Amino acid sequence: MADEEVLGPIREVLEHARERLDYAIDRLKSTAEVRCLRWRCTGCGYLKHFTRPMPAGVAAPCPKCRSRIFLAAP
Repeated sequence: MADEEVLGPIREVLEHARERLDYAIDRLKSTAEVRCLRWRCTGCGYLKHFTRPMPAGVAAPCPKCRSRIFLAAP
């Protein structure tokens, strides 16, 4: 019983810290993904344009050659 009273606040602090770390890690993962306004198909060179920065997965498949591999265009 005494152990639970002593460890309860410590457990709460550690759980709160874990939640904050998980949130920070998720934010870092989302910023690591490359987003671009223009993506170039590696198969045929088709340039796909967007009005907002998008990840490469949104550009696939290419409307001309059906390729699924795109690189960020400068």
